[in-house]
Amino acid sequence: MLVENNPDFKTIWQLAHNWAGEETDKTDPNAISPELRLAIDRLMRAIRSKKITARWKGYQIFIDNLLLTLIFEFSHFKQFYRWLMHHKFSKDYLDNLYVMRNEVIDLCIKSYYNLPPCWIPEQFSYDSKNAKEAKNYRPADENEDRIRCQAIASTLWELDPAIHPNHIARSKILQRIGNGAQYDISTITDWITERDPQKDYRKTGRPPKTQYTIKLEMIPQSKK
Repeated sequence: MLVENNPDFKTIWQLAHNWAGEETDKTDPNAISPELRLAIDRLMRAIRSKKITARWKGYQIFIDNLLLTLIFEFSHFKQFYRWLMHHKFSKDYLDNLYVMRNEVIDLCIKSYYNLPPCWIPEQFSYDSKNAKEAKNYRPADENEDRIRCQAIASTLWELDPAIHPNHIARSKILQRIGNGAQYDISTITDWITERDPQKDYRKTGRPPKTQYTIKLEMIPQSKK
């Protein structure tokens, strides 16, 4: 599988910097920030616990059990051991170890992490200047929350277009990361419906019980 220059893949070094809001060419590998350290740690631990996969030169690593890993992938095991036990790392190693977009987004959803900015649809931005200026008769934070909710919803719909808007509106990731808990479910649903890729085909009434590609934890139906 080709991973270099593929928008659906980033190296640990690239993605951790983007996640931490830092630039790769301005980092001293011998003095990384706490934010960057946390981003690297989340990704490395997720790989080692097999919550996400990793690829080295296009090939997936850590597929087999620990014994086979020690025999055939000792170099990778050593790199992970150095980080997980001592927080020591090789920049070149992290800059050649790739992770996949949909798996990282799924990790963020399940762990309630902010989504990496590089993998949020380009038409959205959490710090959008337009969000603060648009409709100045409305509070600026509400406009920002609307854009944040739409960004999360669009990202989820890229992974699974079948998800019903009501289920996204009630999802814990939108409620927490999107700050949706501050608004009525109907308000959030109105915000995100305009981004729904299947808005012209969905039936009215109660959302159907469907098994989605992504497992969404939702707040109880009775809330708001």
